[in-house]
Amino acid sequence: MAQDRPGHAAEDDGLTQDFDAHVLFTFAPIPDAPRLANLQARAARWLTIAFAESWLAVWLFRAKKRLRRAHVPLLPGTLDAISRALFGVQIGNQVEAGPGLMITHGQVVIDGRTRIGRHCQINPWVTIGLSNSKKLGFSVEGPTIGDEVRIGTGAKLIGPIAVGDGARIGANAVVIHDVPAGATVVGVPARVVGAPPAPGNGARPAVEAMRAAIADYRGGRSSLRAAVDTLVRSFEAHPDSLGTAHQRVREDLVFLDAIAATGGEESRQVERAIAAIDAALAPG
Repeated sequence: MAQDRPGHAAEDDGLTQDFDAHVLFTFAPIPDAPRLANLQARAARWLTIAFAESWLAVWLFRAKKRLRRAHVPLLPGTLDAISRALFGVQIGNQVEAGPGLMITHGQVVIDGRTRIGRHCQINPWVTIGLSNSKKLGFSVEGPTIGDEVRIGTGAKLIGPIAVGDGARIGANAVVIHDVPAGATVVGVPARVVGAPPAPGNGARPAVEAMRAAIADYRGGRSSLRAAVDTLVRSFEAHPDSLGTAHQRVREDLVFLDAIAATGGEESRQVERAIAAIDAALAPG
């Protein structure tokens, strides 16, 4: 479980990953020239990420945690109030979150002793935190959430539950029990829906070509643009055999296509998306 890491360098790295996570929502290309157009496009991207996609709310949370550790009075509470006023985001003092946290559009409450892993995405109107049920009574223990978890709009995760790495929480789901790694849960109360099967044998040549394109990109033998084009063509050519795998990695593919369109290449976010697609294509 990833927690706030000591040291300024580690925290700065975490903030960089938080920012990178929000690039997914800024598809506008940044021209290399003229210089004025380049600077204007970069400024527009920063403003979009900071004020339209709630990256600033994540930054305010990180800053509040650092100030509290330094025993600075008043200012942590002020940052908390700004986050609530601007974004509707309220994150408790006992919450720990790994780098790459994405709160897409605000309106999120996280409270209690809650731990959130690396590179998690939280959509609007989500509540994560305390339980006050007849079974458990009042408890300050909140959920423990793994890495790469995506939480859909309006979901509620309540009490001392564990959510495994790579889990998907459906919109408006109410999660009161543990969620296995890689599972998708929906409903009230949330239940696990069927795991998607591996790609069928009928698409084996396409799968081999896609994995070869990924290997070529990783080995520096081809560009990200070439790899993405191969992936997109193969998925579109085999909607029946690869439809389920395509659905699993659709967001990763959209992200890579956007990065390739802007001329971007190597980054942690790109490598994670490539790894997710490669894993979805791996034999069961």
